[in-house]
Amino acid sequence: MKTGRREFIGAASLAAACAPMSWPAQAIVRSTTLLDERVACDHALVIVFDERVADSRAFAFRSRTRGAHLVPMGHDIGVLWFQHLMPLVSLSGNTVAGLTRYADAFLLTRFAQGIGLRIAQRTAEAHAGPNTLVMWRLTAGNARTWS
Repeated sequence: MKTGRREFIGAASLAAACAPMSWPAQAIVRSTTLLDERVACDHALVIVFDERVADSRAFAFRSRTRGAHLVPMGHDIGVLWFQHLMPLVSLSGNTVAGLTRYADAFLLTRFAQGIGLRIAQRTAEAHAGPNTLVMWRLTAGNARTWS
């Protein structure tokens, strides 16, 4: 799956159009999350999203329509990484990506660097701050990268 600037802008514009997500859409996102299940197949796309940020929820919802598996961030980034994301990204060919705040993206990419994953990042804004959104992707070193 290729993700580029056009998809990023599309997700952001979708988020702006439907910022207050209706309760049926919230129920769909919650019902398709991957908290306790594992992605058993190779070459799966796992999307991490922040439930508190409308743009991140919209990005996740749009990704789900394209077949991605969703993982909500929750409140403990360490638990998210060690119990959910690290086992998923260590499977052959799986990719973990997300649209999160700068601080969360920073921590997740540092965890990923620690185990030798490839990292790609793009910020949605020209300046970095606590509420800046960052689109990021983590892949194993031998995995094919997106262009």
